[in-house]
Amino acid sequence: MKKVFLVAGILLIAATVTFAHTNLDRKETRTEKRKARKELRMERRAENRNEVSIETRDQFETDFTDARNVQFVKTKNFDEVSFLSGKKKLRAYYDYHHDLVGTIQRKSFTDLPENAQSKIEKGYGDYTVSRVIKFDDNEDNDNDMRLFGKSFDPDNYFVELKKTGERIVVEVDLSGDVSFFASLK
Repeated sequence: MKKVFLVAGILLIAATVTFAHTNLDRKETRTEKRKARKELRMERRAENRNEVSIETRDQFETDFTDARNVQFVKTKNFDEVSFLSGKKKLRAYYDYHHDLVGTIQRKSFTDLPENAQSKIEKGYGDYTVSRVIKFDDNEDNDNDMRLFGKSFDPDNYFVELKKTGERIVVEVDLSGDVSFFASLK
């Protein structure tokens, strides 16, 4: 009788060890699968960080139905879209909610209000104009735009000025008021 209990005990222990080992293998397999899925998700997220979302693309098509030569770029703060609208070359900026923040268009110095032109010529006469851009804010979006490392909100012109070893940006509002905006390095 003792032999029967001993054999039954040994069989019971062997079965327990076998089932435990099988369950352990299943857990390891599940853990490995989870780890592989997590790595795949991380790779996809890294790829998607460099791509403009489909929602932004759709919103852009709604906002600018006549756009041609469209190019999308994902940046640190915005989704940028370069395009032609009529004869104008524009760049639109979309926030992380896929809403239009505003557009930028290159302009010339003569596009500035006349009083701003004379203020710049008097106050910054030793500088030369390197570039003029106009930012057109989307008033329906509360997010502020960032240019030259600074935030701003309303429609404005930005004039880059340079002289030997120095580059600055002045801001010109639509009424022609001129103010210093930033130094560039």
